[in-house]
Amino acid sequence: MPAALVIGASRGIGRQIAITLARNGFQVGVAAKTAEESTKLPGTIHSVSSEISQEGGTAVPIKCNTRDDVQIQNAVEKCVNAFGRLDFVVYNAGAIIWEKVIDTPMKRFDLMMEVNARGAYCTVMNVLPYFLEQKSGKILLISPPIYSRFFKGKTPYAMSKIGMTILTSGLAHELQDTGVSITSLWPATVIESHVTRVRKVPAKLMRNPTIFADACLRIAQEKTDRLNGQALLDEDYLRLCGVTDFSQYRCDPDNEPPRMMPKTLPSLKVEEEDIDVFSFSKL
Repeated sequence: MPAALVIGASRGIGRQIAITLARNGFQVGVAAKTAEESTKLPGTIHSVSSEISQEGGTAVPIKCNTRDDVQIQNAVEKCVNAFGRLDFVVYNAGAIIWEKVIDTPMKRFDLMMEVNARGAYCTVMNVLPYFLEQKSGKILLISPPIYSRFFKGKTPYAMSKIGMTILTSGLAHELQDTGVSITSLWPATVIESHVTRVRKVPAKLMRNPTIFADACLRIAQEKTDRLNGQALLDEDYLRLCGVTDFSQYRCDPDNEPPRMMPKTLPSLKVEEEDIDVFSFSKL
């Protein structure tokens, strides 16, 4: 039975990813910082693990503060020890502060960089030895495609998330022909979450997190490494997989939510893509 580790799995998208993977035959490590219920943040690693177990699935709750390298290392090791294997790792942990540069003090900037970019990097560093040794494994980072509009009005946050996508793009070159792959995934529309409920976002503007989890599952089940280095959008990827009915994902059954992402995205490749820039350093 394949095994997955989902970091940032106590609520929202992460919770649904863990549940969807479990429903489709994965043993799941449910990792997150939240281990105790609170009125401010519903959902814990234990509540999600319990949901999975009650449906007949296998789940292990793992407390993991992604600002702590040791806890990330322990999360990976706990999955390997509990399941005897690890096949799929999702980094969904995130710190979200949408403010302009002038309104984002260093403390908040550091929080986003540590949880988003650095946490993803640390996870990758701890997973790679297992995956490279077994010559298989997929890493999925929840980060957006790179395009200029994403930076506007939230540049500090964008720096931390785009850094994750750069990791996907760059590491993919190093992983060629290893059997290991890394991919980024982002929602095409607003996805219902604890944050959207607190902010009272109208249901007609959102999809439920099942769409994102379904895309994650398809990536986990991909038999090849063709998605290595790609930054995908959930809806677009599911369409490529043959899904045509997206009404099942609406929060409001009578309204299709508007797309927040561009219909087409820019290519980051250049004509000199295959030139080895390091050769110039020897001149």
